[in-house]
Amino acid sequence: MPHPIFRWIDCTDRTRPRSLMRPEGVKLRLAQLTDPHVPSEVELIGRLRDLVGLQESVWDFAHGIGRVTNEIGHRYRKQRRLYTNLIKKALLGLHQLGVDHLLLTGDLSHCSLPTEFLEMRGALEVTGWWGDDKLTVIPGNHDRFNLYEKHPKEPMEAFFDVVTPRQPRIKTLEQGVALVELDTNRDPKDDPLFTEKWLPNTVGKVYEEVPDWFDKNRRDIEGMRVITLMHHHITDDWYTERPASAIGNLMAPADGVEDMVDALELVDKEALILHGHKHDVMPVEYHYDGHPVSCPGGFAEAMRVNLIDFNVHDEAVITQVALRA
Repeated sequence: MPHPIFRWIDCTDRTRPRSLMRPEGVKLRLAQLTDPHVPSEVELIGRLRDLVGLQESVWDFAHGIGRVTNEIGHRYRKQRRLYTNLIKKALLGLHQLGVDHLLLTGDLSHCSLPTEFLEMRGALEVTGWWGDDKLTVIPGNHDRFNLYEKHPKEPMEAFFDVVTPRQPRIKTLEQGVALVELDTNRDPKDDPLFTEKWLPNTVGKVYEEVPDWFDKNRRDIEGMRVITLMHHHITDDWYTERPASAIGNLMAPADGVEDMVDALELVDKEALILHGHKHDVMPVEYHYDGHPVSCPGGFAEAMRVNLIDFNVHDEAVITQVALRA
């Protein structure tokens, strides 16, 4: 019988039946959902008023354009309640699939507004996914700096417990899997890219402190299966449509990835890397330097979720599913 909420898309184990239910022998099932971009009701008139008002520089004008286009560009801007219900439907469905832990790899919000963070947090709470033992959240570029707001409001940290760019952290799950949380957003004050003046944090960065951190904390996760969670993508050979990449390299892979992967190699030679940012759907069998890498695409467009199963032999299988919207 077809599953009422999700449909099977692809799986790295070609011998596994096309069933979405949790197989026997799986000791841990994780789910990755990325880039939900929850929209909220923003006063478009106010943004237009700011745009036509006095601008101190061309960059202020560019930010004004960004504020307007960011709001009107969301697929579900005029159907916010419908979209939130779709997210709740997916979250409830993950319980039916026997998921133990949910991974959100960034861009929970669309405009980094408190109402958006509260909407997403409310969806997680009402569907039973709130709590450190059930949920891990990584900040995305749309979450981190109130990107398009002239007067920034409460940051993401007021609503979610999230990591900072220069100090990764470890969350150890009971089943022998370690989650390494990375914030790949650039420091907006001390380390802005030249494009930051008008399109903040489209290109992420793994800071120099991260490989050193791996070396210092290696003993804490030795012998465990490791999953590195980050927002920005690390390669560009898996997606075919590159309009933003072709204009000033605006959506290029994150800087500093090579050093991070070299450090990761010493911890777990087959460590998984899960990310978002690019809304293209990544093939489930994609690898980078021997490491499985996963990105199910922006949820609003793709409506996809990745299931990551670890069996009793610590082998990982990735299954991609899509919401029956």
